[in-house]
Amino acid sequence: MASHGDIVEILARFPGPVTLYSSRKKWLLIFGISAAFVVVGYWMIQDDEWMGWPGLLFFGLGALVAAAMLLPGAGALSLDREGFEATTLFRRHRTRWRNASSFDVWEMKPPQIWSPKSLQKLLPKNVVFDDSEPKSGRMAAANIAICGHTSGLPDTYGLSAEALAQLMTQWRERALR
Repeated sequence: MASHGDIVEILARFPGPVTLYSSRKKWLLIFGISAAFVVVGYWMIQDDEWMGWPGLLFFGLGALVAAAMLLPGAGALSLDREGFEATTLFRRHRTRWRNASSFDVWEMKPPQIWSPKSLQKLLPKNVVFDDSEPKSGRMAAANIAICGHTSGLPDTYGLSAEALAQLMTQWRERALR
């Protein structure tokens, strides 16, 4: 995870462009865990347990996504004077700084009955923001209902969610001056 000094160093490169990449360690970990569950699902199927199929399919898809995210260019965040471009699974989405505001950290909080507090600490945090020109009105409405903002970044790019939200806020302020 990046420190405050890393954020200052990135901000010193304004107006950019600066590109941050998805964490390879994170995607390797997700791939490894998914692959392990694929093996468990396969063993269950070999023992004629039908419950192996959902696990095999779900975690097989997870392993495929993780493998794709490990490829060069699959996940990145590029910042420049005009805006930022988030790339995930080779798909790019550009947002202008004048259309983006309120970068915040959002943490999924499942009902207490589902998970003890110790497990809640393992849930990832995300950076969310308001986009005045969202790609889809329905998706923006769903996002507002879930996290209170119209859009979010798909990754934290090796930074903590708090550090990334701070970086995005400060870069936007500089860009709009």
